[in-house]
Amino acid sequence: MRTGNRHKWNMEHMPGPRLMNDMLILPTGDILIINGAERGVAGWDTARNASLRPYLYNPNRPLGRRFSLLRPTRIARMYHSSAVLLPDGRVLVGGSNPHNRYTFSNTPYPTELRLQAFVPYYMDRQYHPIRPSNVTILNHVDDGVVYGGEFHVRFLLGRRPSRDVEFVAYAPPFTTHSMSMNQRMLRLRAKSMERGEGGWFNVVLEAPPSPNVSPSGYYMLTVVNEGIPSLSQWVRFIRSS
Repeated sequence: MRTGNRHKWNMEHMPGPRLMNDMLILPTGDILIINGAERGVAGWDTARNASLRPYLYNPNRPLGRRFSLLRPTRIARMYHSSAVLLPDGRVLVGGSNPHNRYTFSNTPYPTELRLQAFVPYYMDRQYHPIRPSNVTILNHVDDGVVYGGEFHVRFLLGRRPSRDVEFVAYAPPFTTHSMSMNQRMLRLRAKSMERGEGGWFNVVLEAPPSPNVSPSGYYMLTVVNEGIPSLSQWVRFIRSS
């Protein structure tokens, strides 16, 4: 639904029914939909048909072609499952307990204590030549970067970056119960980007303008080149003292 004076719902059909899923924004801007069940409701032993296959939603594709089916897991993760994006680009997935107590046997969906790492396609070795590396925030002091201020970033790339190189700041939630409170991603404006010797690039980025856009706290800064993200570095946005 859009904001403004004229409200209208834009609807899209998912590849299948799904509830209790967890949703994360990836550095590419795609949405990962993972965990959950196909029918029932949240709560004690009331859901069935675990959703083992994650979905990937790409908002930039044409309507009707935005969902992709990803490789399935063998571990059912339903009520009380969770997922979180890691700085190295993977997604840590854990949990699942659709019972009112820990139950490990004599049930189709036992309490799950194992952890998994979901590895998105963009981490494949074939993308290493276009992946920015050695991302460093040069003038980031312990207190953080003031809203509206400038800060300098350096990264290494063995070739010229694409025209659509992006710098994104992501506030990660701990996604559980189908909720991702305070999850947001911002594209930061690059005021300048210069290429130095040995494939090093020096960039001046502009911090978000105010806490209304990005609440104070820690964000994962990622350089995305041709849709392939770097490993992320932590940056903190703060008010001026």
